[in-house]
Amino acid sequence: MSSSISSSDTSVEWGRCLAACFGALALGAALIAAVVMSVDPYDSGRFGWFGIAGVNDRNPWTANASRARDPQFDSAILGNSTGQLLQPAELDKATGKRFVQLVAPGADPRGDLAILDFFAGQHTTIGALVVVIDQPWCANDLPPLPQDAFPYWLYEAGALRYLGHLFTWPALDRVVQRIAIGRGSRKPIRPDGYWSYEEVWPPGAKHPAAAEPARAAPFDGKITDTFPYAVMLASAIARLPRDAPVVLLMPPTFYAIVPPSRSREAARHEACKTAYRSIISGRPNSNLIDYRLDNALTRDPANFVDLIHYRAIIARKLEQGIAASLRDGEAAQINF
Repeated sequence: MSSSISSSDTSVEWGRCLAACFGALALGAALIAAVVMSVDPYDSGRFGWFGIAGVNDRNPWTANASRARDPQFDSAILGNSTGQLLQPAELDKATGKRFVQLVAPGADPRGDLAILDFFAGQHTTIGALVVVIDQPWCANDLPPLPQDAFPYWLYEAGALRYLGHLFTWPALDRVVQRIAIGRGSRKPIRPDGYWSYEEVWPPGAKHPAAAEPARAAPFDGKITDTFPYAVMLASAIARLPRDAPVVLLMPPTFYAIVPPSRSREAARHEACKTAYRSIISGRPNSNLIDYRLDNALTRDPANFVDLIHYRAIIARKLEQGIAASLRDGEAAQINF
């Protein structure tokens, strides 16, 4: 006696097997999606139904989304790493406001503008904004965004586009971090965002070498350069409440790269400063402070890590200038 299995029976069994396999995959993907959305790995506020507070994200480009929507802060510091040493706690004491550090080291100014818009959209009342206008903000044209660009999808995109970036290894790693925070086995990082690079380069460990100041031929021409980032910042600030104070701070550099007096670079710096000053003209308790000077503080190598990153002694001076500006606007007495 013999038996056989027809090809149709085999096809049915294979079909059932494939259906079960794809069904399991779909169910697994749905479960992962539910967990990811419930946790909201970047704490963007778009999802996050578990109610976990804070992140353990060490990358400020992504961690700033959580900080920018934290309701305990009404004021923000924005810019590149040249604003990183400004302490929110010091500004809190001097102004009575609640500052959060939202600098994005290495980001294009367009990234800073995306964070600014996100912060403004999360707060009905804005106590103050400090924007650090370093040299990239005075560029004459907009460079193309790099392939590994700032995560604009985190700050500007709708929920659907944001969801499309949550099924990556970095996002899943942050899911694990946030679950650990929710369980109490891991603490969120400091909510005001402050981190000092002097922890890596303590005083005396690193500083620029003394050098002859830059020299250049006298320039008597007219600067016709345009400053597109100033136009973009003007648009962003125009969307803020009219009574929100704004301090634009041009940070100090080591004296060796301060533009020589009467040079074309010095004239260009003045033109850039004029473009940014016009943004806050007439806005109450607002000011533009230019600290890019050749003086005793900027000539001391011990006050800098490198040509553009200053140390704490200078940061404390800058905080005093910010506080004075928020109190007295353009009439502030700046001691530097």
